[in-house]
Amino acid sequence: MKSLLSLREFGVGFGERTILGAINLEVPERGVVSLFGPSGTGKSTLLRTLAGLNDSSPNLRTWGEAVYSGRALAGGDRPSMLVQSARLMAANILQNVLHEIPERHTLGLPQQRALAERLLTDWQLPELVDRLYEPVIQLDLAISRCLSIMRICAPNPRMICLDEPTAGLDEAGARRVLDAIRLQAEKRSVLVTLHNQSQAEYLGGHTVLTAGGYVQEEGEASSFFRCPKTELGATFAKTGSCSAPAPDASPDSLEPGTPAPRPLPEQAKNYVSDSFGPRGFLWLLKGRLAGTPRPGVFHDEEYDIRCLKQVRITHLITLTEPPPRELAVDTALLQTYGIGNTCFPVPDMGAPSMTQAFAICDALDRLLQQGENVAVHCKAGMGRTGTILCTYLIWKGEGAIGALERARNIEPRWVQSEAQVTFLEAFESEVQQRQKETAL
Repeated sequence: MKSLLSLREFGVGFGERTILGAINLEVPERGVVSLFGPSGTGKSTLLRTLAGLNDSSPNLRTWGEAVYSGRALAGGDRPSMLVQSARLMAANILQNVLHEIPERHTLGLPQQRALAERLLTDWQLPELVDRLYEPVIQLDLAISRCLSIMRICAPNPRMICLDEPTAGLDEAGARRVLDAIRLQAEKRSVLVTLHNQSQAEYLGGHTVLTAGGYVQEEGEASSFFRCPKTELGATFAKTGSCSAPAPDASPDSLEPGTPAPRPLPEQAKNYVSDSFGPRGFLWLLKGRLAGTPRPGVFHDEEYDIRCLKQVRITHLITLTEPPPRELAVDTALLQTYGIGNTCFPVPDMGAPSMTQAFAICDALDRLLQQGENVAVHCKAGMGRTGTILCTYLIWKGEGAIGALERARNIEPRWVQSEAQVTFLEAFESEVQQRQKETAL
């Protein structure tokens, strides 16, 4: 069968760290390709990179070739990936079914119900037809995952990526999810990470073992684990894991007798280390607005500020409280690198006041309109930083749940306390109230 996705010596790194050395993989236009491998060796990284979810990191490096549907993988033409949706978990079944369908807003309510009922029947979820207004959060976990898989397939993507879709399910629940995957694999390509060997056999298709940043073995799912062809494959089939050195491991760091990692492609070595942002730096609005830890938390302060300059940050919003509670950023050093600084102190694990939140959003709007590239920071770049980034999204028209979902798809640790989540919900209400008052 013709390949939909072709990876040739495709690698992924973040900063100076290499995650995947050189992946060679062919994914057909229809059917299942199951990825296996030791934990922490890049399976999820591969899926997220293919789907474009790692593009928010300025430290992302890729090399080799990735050809999708006959063209270089880039821009918006990407495989669809199932990610957790806080917004849709708070919605009802009808809203979930129709969420990905572009023309849903042109349909009247009776038409929406009729379409949802037909889709649920087609998706082999007939038990949900009479429960359209039931919140998804009340569904059995397995059924909820089936619905999520079917939802991302509604606009008919050519390929979907699923990361451990059966995790945490009992045997019956896992089988229900696997049946949903098999149904979709008849129509499109499915790239899925799994940890259960028998589930791969049930899905059929192709099975691939990755370890050490490379494909170590691949074959038909029906025989892959019964008749492995390599030593690593045999070890994985027997134990569920195997050991291979990381692609950028130093030979001096390996245990005696451990084989050296494969040589990295020259493309993986040809990068400029001073083009990376600071550790933990991530774009919310690519090239315009980002979150970052306080300079000096992970590296030397000047090194981090220089890294901010390298990714073209021109203004830093500081959320940490002034000394002696937390160290302040060296403003003179910021000025040396041409970076402006504005401070809005927020208590650790806390949220801004309403007055402060509107002042921060107003400042961000003004800076961005002036052509500044802005980074927001607290101490670790997580709780307060994520809260302010979500606050700005709400200011620009997103709902609190949608803003939180969008931010956490970039960095799951953005917004860390219940007080911060509660604040975002209150801020949404305040923004809506002010808009009503302005309209009168």
